[in-house]
Parts: sequence; C-alpha cells; structure tokens
Amino acid sequence: MSITDHQRRVPIRAIIMIFVALAIAFAALGWHSAATRDSDPDAALHAQAAKVSAAASGAASSASASASATPAAAPVACVFSQSGAGAAARSAVAALKKGGVTVAGDPAAWKGKAPRGTVVYYADGLDAAAKQAAAAIGAGATVQVRPGTVTECAGDLVVIVAK
Repeated sequence: MSITDHQRRVPIRAIIMIFVALAIAFAALGWHSAATRDSDPDAALHAQAAKVSAAASGAASSASASASATPAAAPVACVFSQSGAGAAARSAVAALKKGGVTVAGDPAAWKGKAPRGTVVYYADGLDAAAKQAAAAIGAGATVQVRPGTVTECAGDLVVIVAK
C-alpha cells in the first residue's frame, strides 16, 4: 500500500484545534496579566504611608490616653531616607527616640523630590518639636514648615534623612 498525497497532509481540523488552543492560552495569559498588574506605580509608597499613618494614629491615641500622666505629648515623626541613606535613617530613628520623639514605623524610602541635606518638616505650631527633633538628629539637620506637597505621613513631623 503506497502513501498518497492525501494521507500526508495534516487535516484542517488539527490546524484549527492548534489555533484554538493557542488563542485560549494567550487569552489566559492576557487575563492573568491584567488581573495581577499593579495599575498604581506608587502602590508600595502608598501602602507604606498607610502603615505609617496607622502607626502614627495609634501612637497619637496612646499619647493622648497618657496625656493626663504627662504634661506634653511627644511629637510623632515619620522617617524617610533618600537614596543610599538607609543606615543614616536608622541612626536618625535611634537618635529621635533617645531625644523623646515618637517614631511611627520603620524608615521608608523617600519617593518625592529630594531636599538638600537632612530636613525636618513640621506642621503648624510644632516648630519647637521640630527643633527638638533636628537637635536630636544633629548632622546639620534643618527645620522647615511642612509644604502641602508632603502628604506621605500623618504624623506631626516628617524627617527626610540624607547621606
């Protein structure tokens, strides 16, 4: 029995089934990509800010609960580090705690415009607390009024540590 041309060809049904299988695979990959894609590139920053905000409100509520025992509540600070200043930020956290400043959470990476040098931003009426924090940090930390663009932290003070 000889093989004819008709028997050598791949049936059209097999080709169609291969294309259908590929279409299903690509549709599944596309759906997976759309379902797991992070649409907000700053999601990690917002998650960290939410964590710091929750810690700051927890620290503020515990500070207000203990306000009857102490005459003044310690200011709450959020600490951020500029690129490559992680070790300096950890040192600043230790210095702030030693100086009587409550630190909310761990130092996070600063994603905004980087100021020159270490800066302590403060909310209205907290300039004395900011000066206390800057003195605790040392190393030429400057004190500035908190601009409206700095919204990453719900604490009283925002400390951005430079190298």
